Amino acid sequence: MDWVETPESSSIARFRYDRANQVLTVEFVHGAAYNYYDVQEFIFEQMRTASSKGLFLSQNIKGRYRYARV
Repeated sequence: MDWVETPESSSIARFRYDRANQVLTVEFVHGAAYNYYDVQEFIFEQMRTASSKGLFLSQNIKGRYRYARV
């Protein structure tokens, strides 16, 4: 469960994926971190290769998956 660093993103500092539990953890540049639950691995892979991580998160994850601040 290594972090994917995103220095090119203005909103996301880094993120990682727990395959066993299907949990995507996103840490934002302002310091808050959230877990998104029941995220399929292919969604994580798409986010990893997306040119804009923040846009991908907004369009494909927020509002579609349960989440909690960690």
